[in-house]
Amino acid sequence: MHITKVFNNNVVLAVDARGRELVLSGRGLGFKAVPGAEIDQSRVEKTFVAGGSTSAERLAAFVDEIPIEDIEVTEEILTAARDTLGPHVTDALLVPLADHVSFALRRTRERVAEIEYPLRWEVQHLYPAEAAFAREALGIIERRRGVRLPELEAVPLALHLVNAQFGAPDLGTTARMTEVLRETLDVVRAQFGIDIDEASVPVARFVTHLRYLFNRQQQGTRSPDVGTLLIDAMRTTHPREHACAVRIADLLTTRFGWDVGGEEVLYLALHVARLTADALSRNPTTPGS
Repeated sequence: MHITKVFNNNVVLAVDARGRELVLSGRGLGFKAVPGAEIDQSRVEKTFVAGGSTSAERLAAFVDEIPIEDIEVTEEILTAARDTLGPHVTDALLVPLADHVSFALRRTRERVAEIEYPLRWEVQHLYPAEAAFAREALGIIERRRGVRLPELEAVPLALHLVNAQFGAPDLGTTARMTEVLRETLDVVRAQFGIDIDEASVPVARFVTHLRYLFNRQQQGTRSPDVGTLLIDAMRTTHPREHACAVRIADLLTTRFGWDVGGEEVLYLALHVARLTADALSRNPTTPGS
């Protein structure tokens, strides 16, 4: 492994035997070092893999600016999140999450006023698994860094974890998707005049379906072809649910420019049917019955 660029006395860019770009940090690692020189492995304290949306320069700046203790606690959070939520929580999340954790710690120590996160309700109800783990992460941070972040900080932490599954380029896209998830539930409420229990299993399945739909749209793939017979049957037997699904598809097209085909409308209609059936089973006197 040899150096390709020296950022400062403690941070260098290197290439390993597999051709991967690595940002290495260690006390005095870059002092008097020159491109082409072999790396003294005994002086390397941390290794970060450049790639994805994080350039080597951005990664080097991050390593140089963020206290190593904040990076280490974030690494512990990511390891625990991967065990709890799944393998989609990769090390690609390290830079944005550690950046946020470090900034939040600094604000709390300096007693800066809390930031109000407008999606608190949506995160709690639409992403219960990520929200629950985010609260655990606050405990990890407190134990490792001696600072208890405000409970509200669980909201952006959860959104970062959701973002890992969406594969969105930034939190802004995930926040926008979260707002649309809420709007889709509002469409169902308005169409049927029902009260939807956000903690119910049908809602969890509906949200999961929309999350995977987002992933498919990001990757340019489509739902499996189910044929026109099933689509026509759903339109005939469940006209209100199908009409509601069409409204949801139109909403997604308007917000994101997606091409939501007939197969996807069918799946949306099936979820709408489950949502309404659940609501009516809990309240048979609902106007939509």
